[in-house]
Amino acid sequence: MLLLLATVCLVCWSSFFWLQALYLSLLECLFAWINQELGRYTRREQAARRSSQDLEEAFEPGATGDGPSGPNKSSSSSPVIKSRLVRRVEQMSSLVSLGLELILEDEVTPHFVAAPVPHGQWNLLTRNLGQLVGELHWRLRLVWLLGWLTRYVLLLPLRTLAAWASLFLTSVIAAVLGQLPESHLKQLLVEQVLRQCFRIMAGCLPIIRRFHNPEHRPTRGICVCNHTSPLDVLVLMSDAHYTVTGQIHDGIIGVFQRALSRVSPQMWFDRGQLGDREALKLILRRHSGSADRPPILLFPEGTCINNTAVMQFRKGAFAVSDVVYPLAISYDRRFSEAFWNSSRHSMLRYMFMLVSSWCTACDVWYMEPLRRRGNESPVEFSNRVKAAIAAQANIDSLPWDGNLKRRSPVRDWL
Repeated sequence: MLLLLATVCLVCWSSFFWLQALYLSLLECLFAWINQELGRYTRREQAARRSSQDLEEAFEPGATGDGPSGPNKSSSSSPVIKSRLVRRVEQMSSLVSLGLELILEDEVTPHFVAAPVPHGQWNLLTRNLGQLVGELHWRLRLVWLLGWLTRYVLLLPLRTLAAWASLFLTSVIAAVLGQLPESHLKQLLVEQVLRQCFRIMAGCLPIIRRFHNPEHRPTRGICVCNHTSPLDVLVLMSDAHYTVTGQIHDGIIGVFQRALSRVSPQMWFDRGQLGDREALKLILRRHSGSADRPPILLFPEGTCINNTAVMQFRKGAFAVSDVVYPLAISYDRRFSEAFWNSSRHSMLRYMFMLVSSWCTACDVWYMEPLRRRGNESPVEFSNRVKAAIAAQANIDSLPWDGNLKRRSPVRDWL
């Protein structure tokens, strides 16, 4: 009986990953058809606009020798002159608008908001519908309505119940494991059980994960990674066990942090307290030198960036250890927006956006460990690691401090 149950569970688990791959393939085909329809509509509109301009130029006064003359000439040409004036004003307005955008835009603040959808593409999400209203014909509107019903009527309730159930299950299991006496057996049990709990939670949201270069998966030391949202911890903990460091939170994240702290040593601190930061450096130095402790997971940016760039790394982790294990995460924006804009959305609102999207697909690259050179300062070492992570994830590497989204720059910085 137990063998039969184990076989059924194994088949269901393997078919789950097969269904995920099929689900992604169907979505990619659907999005490709939508983008093709949008491109066809855009080309048709451009052709109609060009033909309209050609007709206006053909009927301009003086364009042909037999144009209107006498007193009727001014009255017949006034609509054409007005049309030409409107066209010139429209061209001037677009140029003025582009100039103002170049003045107001910088290379920092666009990375603190959700990245816009590229022109001519659409993933059927309502939050990206406003800029495409005029480009949708009845077939696209029908597909959008069917997609809306699928996501909000079918997927949203199921995912919400499953996500809350998995969070409750993880908290209960963590509480039970926390009562066991400290031993090597408890450490192995915690690693294996928590990994399966995180995989269940990732499947409930759902998060489709693809891990690359597993031979470089860290087993000790300090791991550094670019930071997009709290999902980064969930994704990475579903494949390996880490000691996580991060800011103390309330709400759902606080429940998650307390559940982890019951079963394994974690490093939560208050960013605003200088004493907490100094104590963290000492704990990092002791922990990284221990061979029987799990690797430490750090996000040196200190804040969430929208996965289009890697911001300045804090030098603390690179001063306590000469070897770090870089990790790179890249989210596929076609299926959902994984970035958490904490200044605009609460965690509940962010979770609602996740479970009402199609899915969250991401790629994780385990990279070879990087060693600090003999004449290299911690700042130079952190910049080299940051550039390597950005190159692997195919995103920009910027020298700016990510905390600029929380406060304005000080005059002395300029």
